[in-house]
Parts: sequence; C-alpha cells; structure tokens
Amino acid sequence: MGGFEGSAIVGYDEYGEPMVVGARRRRGRRRGRRSNISVMRPGWRGSQVAPGVIAPDQGMLILPLEGTVGNTFTSVINQITFQGQLQKPFRGERLLVTTVRTGATAVGRLSSLLWVGTDLQQIDINGFDAEQIGAPAAFGVRLTMKPAQPGVFIRLVSTLTVVLGVGDTIQTTVSLLGRAVH
Repeated sequence: MGGFEGSAIVGYDEYGEPMVVGARRRRGRRRGRRSNISVMRPGWRGSQVAPGVIAPDQGMLILPLEGTVGNTFTSVINQITFQGQLQKPFRGERLLVTTVRTGATAVGRLSSLLWVGTDLQQIDINGFDAEQIGAPAAFGVRLTMKPAQPGVFIRLVSTLTVVLGVGDTIQTTVSLLGRAVH
C-alpha cells in the first residue's frame, strides 16, 4: 500500500501524502515521522460537545410580564407594575405591548419606566409611551437592555395618562422578547 506498514489511509494532507493512523513510513521524505491527524466533528453534531452532551447556546425567548394588581386599568387602578422574574440568564431586546380599550374615556396612554433589577433602561427618568415602543407592528424597534442573571426582576412601571370613567377599562398584555442562555 505505497510504503505503509499495514494501516488504513484516512485522508490526504496538503502535500497529497496519505494520512495513516499510527503508521510509520518506511521510505520517502518524512522517514520515521508519524502523521498528525485532526478528526473533524461530524456536521450533525454541531450543537453537541460530545455525543449526548449539548453545548450551551442562546436563543430568542419570551418573558411574560404580569401586573402586580392584575392587567386591567380601571377608574380605581391607575398604575400597574408589570414584572417578570428571570429563571435563566437573559438580555431583553424587544418590548411587546397590546391593549384592549373599553368605554368612551379609555383613551389614555401608558407612561412607563423600564427597569432591570435596580437599573433604569432609559436615558432619562421621564416616562415613555409603552404602547408606541412596544407596538407589535413597530418595525426596527429594538433595545439593548442590561443582561441579568436568574432571580432578577424586570419591571415596567406604567401609569395611565388619564383617569378612566366608571366602568371603562384598558386591558394590557406585556411581554419582553430577548436572548436567553439555555
């Protein structure tokens, strides 16, 4: 087999020389040297460290934020803190806010402050319109929020800009889309 002592050829090096596991070459340019072989990981094992051992990676996941007094603004409830507690390392990137308005006076906006733990995720302490930034149809509206560890609360403190009449409501759903390590 071309000067090799009973071993299998597993490929060829950059010089066109055969690479053989553990064989010594009897004659030729590289007399007496073992060839170095680097075994490539198969493509189907891209996310595994070893067979059955998945490598850590990250993905885009949703963190639902629940209101501390419910998710509905009324004539009595004018401020709601929406919050979620992290279970995995997370960095928020996209706020999603939807509202359902019922009644003639349900026209106010949500003036909000966004917090990751004790860190305000804004340049100034004035409230921003959460429905404008978090509109599901908004294009190119992304944040680079502070990454946080498990146990940290992410809060959206929202105050309605008008007082609702009796019987009128604004029901709000808030979620945060971001990268989580899993």
